[in-house]
Amino acid sequence: MTVLDLLIAVRKHVITAAITFVVVVAAVTGYTFTRTPMYTASAQLLATYKSSSAAQDTNAAGQLNSGASYIKSQIATYPELVKTEAVLQPVIADLGLNTTVSALATQVTASNPTDTMLVEISVEDADPKSASNIANSVADSLTKQITATLTSDEGEKIVSPVNLTKVQQAYVPASPSSPNKKLNIAAAVAGGLILGVIAALIKDLLDRRVRQASDVTAIVPDTPILGTFSRSDMFTDKAPTIISHPVAREAEEIRRLRTNLMFSLPETNLSNVIVVTSAGQSEGKTTTSVNLATAFAETGSSVLLIDADVRNPSVSGHLGIEGNVGLTQLLTNQLSSQDAIQRYWKPNFHVLPAGKQSMNPSIMLNSRAMKSLIAQVAGHYDHVIIDTAPMHVANDAAVFAKEGGELLLVVGLGVTEKKELRTTAQELTTLEIKPAGISLNFAEAEKQKDDYYYYYGSDEKDSKGSKDSKGDKAGKDKKH
Repeated sequence: MTVLDLLIAVRKHVITAAITFVVVVAAVTGYTFTRTPMYTASAQLLATYKSSSAAQDTNAAGQLNSGASYIKSQIATYPELVKTEAVLQPVIADLGLNTTVSALATQVTASNPTDTMLVEISVEDADPKSASNIANSVADSLTKQITATLTSDEGEKIVSPVNLTKVQQAYVPASPSSPNKKLNIAAAVAGGLILGVIAALIKDLLDRRVRQASDVTAIVPDTPILGTFSRSDMFTDKAPTIISHPVAREAEEIRRLRTNLMFSLPETNLSNVIVVTSAGQSEGKTTTSVNLATAFAETGSSVLLIDADVRNPSVSGHLGIEGNVGLTQLLTNQLSSQDAIQRYWKPNFHVLPAGKQSMNPSIMLNSRAMKSLIAQVAGHYDHVIIDTAPMHVANDAAVFAKEGGELLLVVGLGVTEKKELRTTAQELTTLEIKPAGISLNFAEAEKQKDDYYYYYGSDEKDSKGSKDSKGDKAGKDKKH
């Protein structure tokens, strides 16, 4: 994953990243400002070695070296010795503290700075005065414990060779040591940003559906996106959008796809045959087929729309025409082309519905009769639009494309599953089929465009008449 991929993931799930950021910052800030301020006071002790006068006179250098080594070995134990009952119990008694040794031990810390003979004792408490008193008392108690004269089992008195001197007493702290509000808030902001990016990335990785154009181009590279249909109820009308709403933004989106597709089609045999399919169901391939065919017919070109999705035909339902008679009867020689093909909207716009399924669809669509039909209609019409089954249902579209037709892949944003689209792309690559382009459905419309087309459409609406029985409008021949 590149930095660009990461930025795209954050942009796609910016709300998730923002919510994560706000939650982290709010939680840390709330925790910081609700904590009881704590004060830390510190005292320092210096450890020195006691030596006899006689020893100093006879071997001063050796005595000093041996003393330094002894102190280094002993001073490393003092940070733990500070937390023992022998040191802390006298402090509790001396200051009259209402606490226990174990509880007081959590407030006290001791350290021996590297390469020094110093012992630093720090105490944290909610009361600054108590913090300094306890730190000084612990320092005194440790000094007494270390320098105390011990008695051996034989009754001999043993004088400690270590001497502790308080070189820095603990003073009352002027400001709390914790919480560090500035540091905590800065850490919250940094942590919130990092966790927000991580949350957006995880959500993107777990998202099984295609959400925007970058998802499509990542799965199907080197294939241009020729058109984008916005999410609109206009596409669910019984009549194609160009007929029912000719000056709407949605109609211009269809015309844009038509124009881009015309410029991208190669000058080859059967290049005027456009095979429309999708990876999965409910992605709007039939809606795209119907509206694209209407857009071509609008220009005056002769168009034939074929419903080759015989397993689940829906072209007739989109157009509000009879669909029980059509392709299946034509291929099985039950009807002639004149009886199977219907005229719709304009004399140059013809539709061949799927008809009733009477045999195995794969066998029928791969038959010589089907290939012969495509060759004939390709020579008779300017444009032939074939609506086929989704690729995860059957690879009929791939069969038509291998025969020379140009493949238009429809992708429904928020509907298409990445796994299905990836499988479709791999299958097309294996079959050496390069789609002519991609059409995106269910995109979110831009508000600025809506305002423009609303204003433009309101003027044109006044100049139009009312709809006739077929959904057409008076004045439909007006050029746009």
